[in-house]
Amino acid sequence: MRRFKSELFYTFIPKSNSMAYSKSNLEAHSLIAELYQRYRDKGFIQFRKVPPVKGTQYLDQIIRAIEQKQMVRIYYHPYYEDKPYFNQVHPYLLKEHGLRWYLVGLNDYKGELRTYALDRIRDLEETTTGRYKDPDFDVSEYFKYAIGIIAPPGVPPLIKIAVQKTQAQYLISQPWHESQNIVGENDQEVVFSFRVHPTYEFKSLLLALGKDGKILSPDHLIREIRIELEAMQNQYR
Repeated sequence: MRRFKSELFYTFIPKSNSMAYSKSNLEAHSLIAELYQRYRDKGFIQFRKVPPVKGTQYLDQIIRAIEQKQMVRIYYHPYYEDKPYFNQVHPYLLKEHGLRWYLVGLNDYKGELRTYALDRIRDLEETTTGRYKDPDFDVSEYFKYAIGIIAPPGVPPLIKIAVQKTQAQYLISQPWHESQNIVGENDQEVVFSFRVHPTYEFKSLLLALGKDGKILSPDHLIREIRIELEAMQNQYR
């Protein structure tokens, strides 16, 4: 992959469940790719099968548009619509998460900040129509309190969870977020704190802990997870 000179618009999340693009991890990915080419038909090394990453053909165009402060016109097809439609976007930021690429930019028609999945873009072109609007926020801090691609505004509350000690080792070795800290521990469990927005992605991680995890605070998140668990239980009655 090319290296780009600016870090303001090109963000990776090395301490999340996304790919880690540190030097050591890039070297590890390179080694794995080499092993795959040499041993993929041998049977004694099993590689996870994932679908091809779509939308990467637009990366160069988007990066050029961000650097040159130029709008892009995209033909976009979200999952919830029957057919694609055109959007004119002021591009600000690219983010990779979960083997998908996303563009964060200002929708010129609606005047709202939006996130676009590159694999749902059907066509993209740079355009000189209209005047480019600079972001009115710190692009490098946009995903500071986010896990995944949903980034609500403002500073979120401090979240504390207790995790059964054996299971906690997985969180210690692969933190969910850079704000993760250990704030307590006993013979049975480890208490972690997070400064993140409790979005769908974060709640999914909490629910995946099952009986090995428990939310300690804040109260509103406890209520939300309780409602979610009750709805899940009703599915099996």
